[in-house]
Amino acid sequence: MIRLQTLFAACVCLAVSAAASAQQVKPAPRPPAPVPGTPSEGSAAPDGYAPTPQWLGQTRAPYPAAAKASPPLDVATVAEGFTGAFCFSFLPDGRILVGERPGHIKIVRLRGSAASARQVDAEITEVGGLPSNLYARNGLFEVRADRAFATNRVVYLTYLVLPAGVDPAKVRNPGVLVAASAKLSEDGTRLEDVKQLLDAEGTGGRLIQAPDGTLLITSTPPGGVGDNAVDWPQPQQFDSDMGKILRINTDGSIPRDNPFAGRSGARPEIFALGFRDIQGVAINPRTGKLWTSEHGPRGGDEINAVDKGKNYGFPVIGYGREYSGKPINGDKTAQAGMEQPVYFWTPDIAPAGIGFYEGALFPAWKGDLFVSSMLGKAVVRLVLNGDRVVAEERLLTDLNTRIRGVMEGPDGALYVLTDGNGGKILRLTPKK
Repeated sequence: MIRLQTLFAACVCLAVSAAASAQQVKPAPRPPAPVPGTPSEGSAAPDGYAPTPQWLGQTRAPYPAAAKASPPLDVATVAEGFTGAFCFSFLPDGRILVGERPGHIKIVRLRGSAASARQVDAEITEVGGLPSNLYARNGLFEVRADRAFATNRVVYLTYLVLPAGVDPAKVRNPGVLVAASAKLSEDGTRLEDVKQLLDAEGTGGRLIQAPDGTLLITSTPPGGVGDNAVDWPQPQQFDSDMGKILRINTDGSIPRDNPFAGRSGARPEIFALGFRDIQGVAINPRTGKLWTSEHGPRGGDEINAVDKGKNYGFPVIGYGREYSGKPINGDKTAQAGMEQPVYFWTPDIAPAGIGFYEGALFPAWKGDLFVSSMLGKAVVRLVLNGDRVVAEERLLTDLNTRIRGVMEGPDGALYVLTDGNGGKILRLTPKK
């Protein structure tokens, strides 16, 4: 009898686990699909708009002084042939985990000499077993290893799911963002035990693990040429996850110390609010604080240092305009109770992945933030003094290519991911 009860309990646990991993995503508001042949209103082209910063250095910081300027660089291609690569990060053994938006995960093992500035031979393995409900129309946003990956092989994903009954021909941005966990098989070829952790509601988003082990997830409201910020107030609404940074435990449960847990009418997973389109996330190793890069609409691209429970303003305040060129909320850039960005760019640079540098290869770079720029076709170095930018420098402009990601490698080199078809991973070291 005891054995039967034990077996029944095990079956119940399996059923609950299966139900949790297959939970239905709920369609959130989406704009209608554009009518074929109808031109979209507006443009991202610069128009001379130049808002006044709140302090000197919040935008257009000067070039670094000679003592802080970057040295000449050797740039090596360590891997290539990626299609729509959106994110990359390092596993504990030095392998590189790459996520491609069309729904592919690849693992790169460097076989050449990583100490050389020459091209390094790489073995690239594609990982199978991705979630069957992943919306493959540019639907994968994040794949990142748990900090205890060496012992648990856990990775986290953010990706889009097409809700039941939604016709993608009739809806713009039809996918709904979800976060999930999985285990990488021992041979590194498949994801196993995929479990959905959170319906994050948005049209895209990134994920990173905080120093306390919780997961920080960004969720983006609909936005693009033809959409107006005034039509999407969700970043300021507590009953919506869109336009937020969300915080959950690794099993999908809600941390008890979340700032709005227990507040009537508020989603308990909300950690901070008032964001438009976060494209990059990084943890500042000196403070443990989350930093983000964010696309504005027409101008107003931002870097934010995020504090728990704070409101970062969009669309009430901001440094961009609608794609039509019209002001957003009367061009309001500041309001009591709303946070200012650490830094902003007008016109756009289209910032993507970001990363801090603390390595030994580049002493002048210690403590700086690196920002990949797609429209600007550069790696942007922001020299920091605490949470303030004191200088800006642009690297790799001679490559004339869109940059999707940047981060320090375990060897102290700076690694860069290029965008589009035929994407590459580049390794930057001081020129010998």
